[in-house]
Amino acid sequence: MRQDSDVLIVGSGPLGIAAARRLAESGLKVTVVEAGPAITEPPGSHFRNQARFRQDPDSFFAAIDRYFSPIAGDLPGAADSSLVGGQGILWTNNCPRAAAFERWDAMTADQWEPAYGAAEDILQVVPNPTAASRTGSAIRDRLQDLLAPEERVILGLPLSGAVLREGEIHFIGPWDILEAAAPAARERIAVRPGVRVTRLRCRDGRVSGIELASPNDHVGLEAPIVLLAGGAVGTARLLHRSGIRPSALGQGISFHALLFGQIVLDTGTCPPAGEKDIAPRLWIPPTRATWWHMQVLRDTCPLPAVEGVDNPHRLLEFQAFLPVEFREENALMMDEGDRAAFQFAFSERDRERMRAMEADVRRLAGYLGPWRRGCEPTWLPHGMGHLVGTCRMDCQWWPGVTDRLGKVHGFENLYLSTLGMIPAPVAVNPTLTALALALNTCDAIAANA
Repeated sequence: MRQDSDVLIVGSGPLGIAAARRLAESGLKVTVVEAGPAITEPPGSHFRNQARFRQDPDSFFAAIDRYFSPIAGDLPGAADSSLVGGQGILWTNNCPRAAAFERWDAMTADQWEPAYGAAEDILQVVPNPTAASRTGSAIRDRLQDLLAPEERVILGLPLSGAVLREGEIHFIGPWDILEAAAPAARERIAVRPGVRVTRLRCRDGRVSGIELASPNDHVGLEAPIVLLAGGAVGTARLLHRSGIRPSALGQGISFHALLFGQIVLDTGTCPPAGEKDIAPRLWIPPTRATWWHMQVLRDTCPLPAVEGVDNPHRLLEFQAFLPVEFREENALMMDEGDRAAFQFAFSERDRERMRAMEADVRRLAGYLGPWRRGCEPTWLPHGMGHLVGTCRMDCQWWPGVTDRLGKVHGFENLYLSTLGMIPAPVAVNPTLTALALALNTCDAIAANA
């Protein structure tokens, strides 16, 4: 065993890399280990920044499918992956803040806002990246008149990225997060790919190190503090393999039920085919009465279109996200052979909300244009969207695997940073919220290091 850093982070996704940067900026030396290979250049840059996806955005989901490993059980869309940059090289980069009614008592109201602001800075979030979109302005004007009587709004969708001169988007990945750090902080961070952690070595309420799988033997690393950021499934499985099995581990999972559809905008809503325009990126935030998050944008669509379009500006997706109920019987089950499987069933309330959300999508889309043939509203395989709750933190509703600062119960030096910690039905894309929590954890670590 050797100790060559103050903090050892398992996982190189956006949460792990952002945590490494935050800790390094506080003066700590950090080693990040990642089991998977690099598939982008530079390593950890976003896969979608390739020219082929700018020319054919709808090919993106099919192109990344081979990097996921399915997980057995009742959620046919559930999968896991191990790559340099983790999900941060494959995500869609949408970063809205959760509304106050979606949050829980991990922080006070006065603490959530600056935590979100710090997370937005690290992810380089642009609040309204396509404000100059002519198509977006026309869509927004038309839908806002319908939404206003319901006390709903349609807004620019915050994005972790940058709009380039020609209207194309550069998507932020973990590589960009590191590159934006001060040189002195970058020098304190070492990223080691191809290092698979088999288990944590634990004794007397401390993690004394990690065991690594090598072709010939088991070798190890150690550090005074260990932070697990290996994803909602990977983090839970590593805890289980290490004999850390609190009753909340894997219990009470949730995810977003995803409804996708693509329409062909009415003529007059967008410029002619020969003119340039920035593709729209809008969203309709959830409310207490409409407990779902809706994105209205031209981004990428996984559905198989069976007709062409005369003007690419006319294509527009509706992507709607519904958080399913947290229930203890919905769980990630793990056995001694390291096999994992999901046990899940929708509640009647879930079904009611799914019907209401689909009706809402169809109603709003009907004011903009017809569905493209083959791209009518479709529920994607359940479990593929934003899995949470696998290693939840304490909250006002139930106890968790960690306290409100992300420290694992019963351990002095073991922390988590993953979407799996979210214990509440957050309707919006959860990455920004998870990073706000991670930065709060990092500040607590640095204060006590």
